[in-house]
Amino acid sequence: MALEDRGAQQDKEIVDKYINPNAAFQMRTYDYVVRPSADGDSGPIIILLPPVAEAKGRFYSIVVRNADAVNTVTIADKDDSECWLGDMVFDGKCDKILMYSDGLAWLALGPQTDWPGISTTAPPGTTPSPTTAAATTAAPQA
Repeated sequence: MALEDRGAQQDKEIVDKYINPNAAFQMRTYDYVVRPSADGDSGPIIILLPPVAEAKGRFYSIVVRNADAVNTVTIADKDDSECWLGDMVFDGKCDKILMYSDGLAWLALGPQTDWPGISTTAPPGTTPSPTTAAATTAAPQA
C-alpha cells in the first residue's frame, strides 16, 4: 500500500481502548493509548513505535504508570524515522509524550521539550519555570 493511502485513522482494525505493557512491546498502528509500567519485576522496558510510514497522520499518547531511575521506560523508533534524535528514556510516574507520524518522521509533542536526553527529573534546588508565548500585534508580512 502506498504512503498516500495511509491517511485513514484505522485500516478497519478493531481499536483497543488502551494497552498497559510491563515488558518490551512492539506497538501496532492502532495502539493509540499506551500506559507502560517498569518495576523491579520487569526491569527496564522498551516500547517500540509502529512503522512511521504505516502510522501516517496518527497520534500516540504514551504516559508512564510506573518507572524510576533503574527501571526505565524507553521509547524507540524502528530506525525508519527521518531525523530521529535518539531514544527517549522516562524515569518517573506520569512522564508523558504525544507522538505524531507525518509518514516520514516521528514528531514528539508534550511537556518534555529537550529531546534527546529527555530530563524527567528536575535537578535538586531548581524550579521549572513555565514558558509562555509572547503576544504579537504586528501585522503579517506579505
